[in-house]
Amino acid sequence: MTTNPKWITTEEAAKRLSVSTARIRQMVAADQLTGKKVGNKYRGQWQILASDVEKRFYKKGAPYKMRVKNRMTPSPITATPETNYNEALRLMQQNHIKNLPIVNKRNELVGIVTRGDMLKAEPSLVTTLSAYEIVSLLEKVTMKKIMNSPVYAIDENCSITNAANFMLDNKITCLPIVQDGKLVGIITDTDIFKTFVEITGGGQAGTHIEARMPDQQGQLAPFVQAVTNAGSYIASIVITYEENGYGYVDVKERGGDEAVIQQELEKLASIDNINFRASGQDKLLTFK
Repeated sequence: MTTNPKWITTEEAAKRLSVSTARIRQMVAADQLTGKKVGNKYRGQWQILASDVEKRFYKKGAPYKMRVKNRMTPSPITATPETNYNEALRLMQQNHIKNLPIVNKRNELVGIVTRGDMLKAEPSLVTTLSAYEIVSLLEKVTMKKIMNSPVYAIDENCSITNAANFMLDNKITCLPIVQDGKLVGIITDTDIFKTFVEITGGGQAGTHIEARMPDQQGQLAPFVQAVTNAGSYIASIVITYEENGYGYVDVKERGGDEAVIQQELEKLASIDNINFRASGQDKLLTFK
């Protein structure tokens, strides 16, 4: 935890505001962002005041990155109701996909086939049929016979969180995306996982601060202010709630001193169960 949280790099500022690094330098020149040059006068690197970046980020309003249109796979691989089993299997294997939307000639969604549906259509492992006979048999099986229809789908402006809820509630692993009645994309559980990792700061260096607070209005702001007062740059905040009347917050921070953060948080009488955990502390285990 050595990075000064008050200042961030040009690249970090550009990523946060979804603009180019050149645009960040233009904003500094126009006094829209506060910047300072570190190192050599001609070859030094610019650093940007983090608070200025945050102000501009929230001034832009809700980021559209949390809409499925920015997370989906556009123009996905598809098949038609007349596509036979062998051709559909080839499409799935060659493109490394587990879900195959079925569309008509007007690119309108009429069904979907999953890898599980394909497995159910295959002969039993104890069949007496030869490999040639199996291939010949599956050649006659069309997607119309095994596809799921009607099929659930969502609009491209649906939020990621609602898409995740729809998938959980209906026990499905993907959702086709439609716009004006036409298939325009697909979002899968893997896309949801990637989004979750991104918004929680997964893969980034830093320290997680875990704590419990009353599930009441006005509790989060003092907590965040205390962490900031300790010199931390907050990378992400995740809150979960339970029926016991408490909320559990997980803040990922960079640049703060653990002892100072602890001291600041202890000033808040309503905060307890404070725990610090370095993001690199968790390890993937392997067993043979």
